[in-house]
Amino acid sequence: MTILSRVRPIPARHPAYDAWINANRGLPCASKTSKITSSPSSTNRYAPSDESYHILITSSHLTKDPTQQIEKLRIIGTYDSLPLAKAAAHRALFDAGYEAEFFKAYGVTTDFFDECHIPMLNRDGLLVHACAQDGTIFQVRIATTPKNSKLAHEFEDGRVCKELYYVVQTTVNYRDGAEGENWRMHNIEGVCDSYEEARKMALGVLLDESDGITRQSYAQYDEVAADATDCGYGENVLVHAMGLNGENSLVSVVKGQVLESVRLMEASMRIR
Repeated sequence: MTILSRVRPIPARHPAYDAWINANRGLPCASKTSKITSSPSSTNRYAPSDESYHILITSSHLTKDPTQQIEKLRIIGTYDSLPLAKAAAHRALFDAGYEAEFFKAYGVTTDFFDECHIPMLNRDGLLVHACAQDGTIFQVRIATTPKNSKLAHEFEDGRVCKELYYVVQTTVNYRDGAEGENWRMHNIEGVCDSYEEARKMALGVLLDESDGITRQSYAQYDEVAADATDCGYGENVLVHAMGLNGENSLVSVVKGQVLESVRLMEASMRIR
């Protein structure tokens, strides 16, 4: 694949995000955030990297699900440049079609995460935390995996333009965690070109016979049936296991979902 250098670089953040943050300095999300501008630095935008960067959006509604057991996960793109991945992550909710008025709080700083009492174990890769008017919590984060030579970008937005399937391990503690709250972590174990390849990988994520880790190593182990797409613990969840310490692990295959605004932007790049 080749890089089309004739297209303009994308802005670092969505203009509506910039305007809203700067106009609402009194909100918790902006109280400790310096003034934001839309002019990104182009330094090291395509610096060599040994990692790939994946953007995850999660949403949950605490009033409807106080245990946080129901959470929707979308993976909206893989990037081979960290600066471009961060830029896309900061724009993600707006690119998904949400307006600034949809949120009653929106933050991108460590201080804001502290004010929201987000457990430290929930902050890995976290870039955006937002609360909608109806109480729905949105989080946008970046997960990293080792560089895959098949994952190369085509356009200057830095996104890998392929249909991808992600093997995701979600670790959940429904009891009191280190911060005194429930917590969950998402790790991407692999990125595949097909569902079949990802499914095969997912079924082996929690097992390693060479290290003596078998189904019997868990207090409970549930695996999807051959003719099913989930094992009864949520959409796309192929494996559920409960450790002897009560910690739950869920392994899913998630198909990447490209945001329509990103798809249209890249389509315009193709015809230039």
